[in-house]
Amino acid sequence: MKFNRIVIYSFALLIGIACENELEQLPETGILAENYYSTQENVESTVTATYNELQALYDYYMILWGEIPSDNAYIQAPNSNGGARPLEDFSWTSTSGFVGSIWENSYEGIFYANTVLSVIDDVLYDSESLKNIRIGEMKFIRGFLYDNLTTIYGDVPLVLTIDDPTYAFDDARTPKTEIYAQIETDLLDAIELLPSSNSAGRPNAYAARAILAKHYMKTRDFDKAEAQLQIIVSSGKYSLVDIDALFGVENEGNDEDVFSIQYASNLDGMSEGSEYYYMFTQPDDQGGLGAMAMESSLYELYAADDLRKGLVTESSNVYYINKWTPSPNNSTDDGGDNHFVVRYADVLLLYAECLNENNKIAAAATYLNMVRNRANLDDTTASGQSDMRSAIAMERRLELAGEGHRWFDLLRTGKALETMNAFFQNDGSKITVEAYRLLSPLPQAEVDITKMEQNPGY
Repeated sequence: MKFNRIVIYSFALLIGIACENELEQLPETGILAENYYSTQENVESTVTATYNELQALYDYYMILWGEIPSDNAYIQAPNSNGGARPLEDFSWTSTSGFVGSIWENSYEGIFYANTVLSVIDDVLYDSESLKNIRIGEMKFIRGFLYDNLTTIYGDVPLVLTIDDPTYAFDDARTPKTEIYAQIETDLLDAIELLPSSNSAGRPNAYAARAILAKHYMKTRDFDKAEAQLQIIVSSGKYSLVDIDALFGVENEGNDEDVFSIQYASNLDGMSEGSEYYYMFTQPDDQGGLGAMAMESSLYELYAADDLRKGLVTESSNVYYINKWTPSPNNSTDDGGDNHFVVRYADVLLLYAECLNENNKIAAAATYLNMVRNRANLDDTTASGQSDMRSAIAMERRLELAGEGHRWFDLLRTGKALETMNAFFQNDGSKITVEAYRLLSPLPQAEVDITKMEQNPGY
């Protein structure tokens, strides 16, 4: 596994890195030279490397992981990356490519974040304010990645230091409860260290509150989650924008962007772009690959006058989510679209969910209706807690389709087995989703190296 190789012989000769652009790459091999981390520039290059791992994670597999196992989407085109097809029918194994890729990029990001956190205190920065922001960013990313890892794999190794590279062969799975405590600590620290404003692609304190709220909701602590979300909503910093001004390169950094992953076209030899348009739009002469088509049963849930219906393209009775734009240079992997990890509509619906779970049903309706009204829909008719819970879940499906949320929502709410087995039954499929499929297997290469116990069922 690349992470183990990196830990054993990483921290290479991290020298001679030229700052050619804001998204420059960092070499991934070598051994830490004691005198390397002596300047702000050196540390900043490793900060950049941490963000590069977020780019790698969200360029493809994290989106598919959040959509294809759910009732939202499927892989349509015959030639569209067969390596991800096991997500459709829950047939993935410990050697499936995406199982290892998500693990690898996540731990590489954690590795770089740990590196910065281990050395930055001893490095002279132009300002202490910038140094504190970088510490906050690294704690945010580490907490965010561990939150994803525990959702996908369950118990995973908790690695917080870079002191001894031999630990890579002594990895042990840390109980989730211990990791959850670290996630909370990292994100609370990030809230204190990060500013209230940020540029697109960088987290701020509100982004940290949003991720922390999602984490609290995963652990069913709706009181704490509500408190974090209330701060975001009452800040006045964010607002819903018109549907036609939400997506696309020209709309990046709009008032709905709480936290996004940054991509850019025509930068650094066309190495900083995304594959969204190529992978997810319909197969055509413009390069679409059809790796994610919307289930017709989801499309039929949109009301005729729902403005979000305009974000779906139909071709020969196949529906494609249309939230991405092609590359300006005709390159299939150099699109400029940023990816929303959290946007304000997501926050409002999470807030509504927390309010409803805390028996504040009328208040929940208020925030649900904000999202519905933006989409040109009337106020919800849901009244009781159970009906409101279903209405909020439905609105999240319609609002966030294709953005990588649905499978995580089903896991978080405990509805994954019930929903997907009903879906397959209605679809006439013989597929039955068993409980062990709620967790991914650990990558087989990691199990072979570390001798960690594999998740049951695999």
